[in-house]
Amino acid sequence: MKYGFAERFEQFKTNISTLVFIVNPLNTNTNEINIETFGIFVGSPQMQLLDCKTKDFWSGKFTELKSKLEELEVQKCMHIAQHKCTALNEIPRVEALIFGAWNSVPVCQSEVKKLAYGVLTIFGSTYSCEQAFSCTNIIKSKVSSQLTNKNLESCLKIKTSYKPDLIKLSKGMQSQCSH
Repeated sequence: MKYGFAERFEQFKTNISTLVFIVNPLNTNTNEINIETFGIFVGSPQMQLLDCKTKDFWSGKFTELKSKLEELEVQKCMHIAQHKCTALNEIPRVEALIFGAWNSVPVCQSEVKKLAYGVLTIFGSTYSCEQAFSCTNIIKSKVSSQLTNKNLESCLKIKTSYKPDLIKLSKGMQSQCSH
């Protein structure tokens, strides 16, 4: 298991430029970014990123993002050092700042945005896949191995995405008085 984790996290080291691109796109070497996995045309992001680098507004936007992220880390460290764990909840979320910066990038920079959103959703999509495989193993056990793919798909939809409206269900019930 230790070897499996080491091998899995080795991929992060080889793709460090792609991961750093999210918070520091202006200082990232576009030739080192792994764009094949995101279905992006090779030349397009480089030209769009060059366009962003030459415009003061966008370079200022990402410089501001980087300084805000550094400031948040300092605040977190100060709260932790002072044992003010409840104050940590008041600090803005890093994800909100990063998505806010990328959401402000114009549509004409679509390939750069596509790359950014692709990298930002790597971990969330991995979680969803792991959850689906785990649910599949629970649903399609040795006892119920005769399920068809269509029935398994229906069970997975219910297991992973169904959220009952408990308030609506409870309003429709009649209470029974004990004798």
